[in-house]
Amino acid sequence: MSVVVLEVGAYVLMAKYLFQKKGSDLFYFRRRIPDDVRRHYPNRTNSYLIESLQTKDRASAAKLAHRKALEQDALWKAIRSGDVAEGPERIEAAKALLASYDLKPGQHKSFEAVGLEPDEFLEELRFQAGARDSTESRPNWHEDLPPVHRLAGDLFYGAKEPIFLSSALKEFQSLKGEDESSRAGTDRVRVVNDFIECYGDLPIVQYSRENANAFVKHLAAKGNKTATIQRRINSIRPVFRTMCREYELEDRRIFEGINIPNLGQDTKDRLPYTLNEISMIQKACRARDDDIRWIIALLSDTGMRLSEATGLMTNDLVLDSPTPHVILRPNKVRRLKTNGSERTVPLVGEALWAAERAVQKAQNGFLFPRYIDFTKTPPSHKGTYASNALTKWLRGLSIAEKDQKGTHSFRHSVQDRLREAQVPEEIRNVICGWTNKGIGSAYGQGYSIAKLTEHMRKIALDSSD
Repeated sequence: MSVVVLEVGAYVLMAKYLFQKKGSDLFYFRRRIPDDVRRHYPNRTNSYLIESLQTKDRASAAKLAHRKALEQDALWKAIRSGDVAEGPERIEAAKALLASYDLKPGQHKSFEAVGLEPDEFLEELRFQAGARDSTESRPNWHEDLPPVHRLAGDLFYGAKEPIFLSSALKEFQSLKGEDESSRAGTDRVRVVNDFIECYGDLPIVQYSRENANAFVKHLAAKGNKTATIQRRINSIRPVFRTMCREYELEDRRIFEGINIPNLGQDTKDRLPYTLNEISMIQKACRARDDDIRWIIALLSDTGMRLSEATGLMTNDLVLDSPTPHVILRPNKVRRLKTNGSERTVPLVGEALWAAERAVQKAQNGFLFPRYIDFTKTPPSHKGTYASNALTKWLRGLSIAEKDQKGTHSFRHSVQDRLREAQVPEEIRNVICGWTNKGIGSAYGQGYSIAKLTEHMRKIALDSSD
């Protein structure tokens, strides 16, 4: 079943495997299981895979359906080639079969210790294998068992349960206490899912160095910088390493010492804006006086990251104070980059002007509603749109080396301005959300907002004329 995702003139973009149930706005994924792999889905009552995508948005549903289809294609290819003997559903079916006899994987040792055998279960296996009588030993009929029964027997007698990459990811995050909604957690989920799309959801010991090298090429072909590729590899590597250690599996270290051609050579240094450029930008923001310019003005005198600013809520602002400030903290539409990013930043100069202007146009509690998608539950943050819009406007101004300057350059500029004002490094780190070194930095409440404001006022420019 297909759904129209986009119509532009004579062109129509269709997405396969999507449908909506009668009376429901949610999209579902539906795909027929090919006959040659049907036996790997023994607990299916029909020949279709059907799963809710948990979204009402067509474009989001199309992306999710595409990802699931790629995962299935890779798994089915591996099954057909013999690279994988069991899919996750067959394993679950085998464990369910054991449970129906009140048995568990690896339980044969308990029976053996007291000189017993699970007679009822063994009789079922012999029957399924077509064994001639109950005196035949297991090796004589084991290979004649149906796949699920053979796997159930193997698991009972101590065979290690294959841990598939999708399960390994969940167990890794649980073991490490990693919140999958955190920045690190979200990045890891994205990388692992991308890897699964390419090579299927297989037992982790069945992936090869060839897969790892091909994944590097895949990431490069998608346009990722070499530093980003390295970060992606560093994100997926510990999943394999940790799960192999926890399950006492052979760790072939397929991601160790991976070669990334020309690593670091495609990186361009982000340059800071000069004082004259900042003054010019701030005056241009005053002249236009709209939400996009308020964001830029806010960045220019706080050193905030773009996502931190565009995801602000009105209750993050404290304007009725001798020391106006903004409280940066996670909320329902965006996280912060690190734990150290949660901080209080003084509002001075053009940042204070921008905050006062923006709060008058806030909607649903958000300071910049243009970049919040309220059609989703919960609302989502459209940070990429903000980056594109702001960068386009900034590069239309008279700025030197503009291809190396963007919204993140304001963080560099704030640091340079604070250095020139001889602000101590420890305070600079607090303002920009970087962790200070040393045990002592973790003690006490930190610097007061009054002290931080005193230092931030040193770098405020007069751009009001």
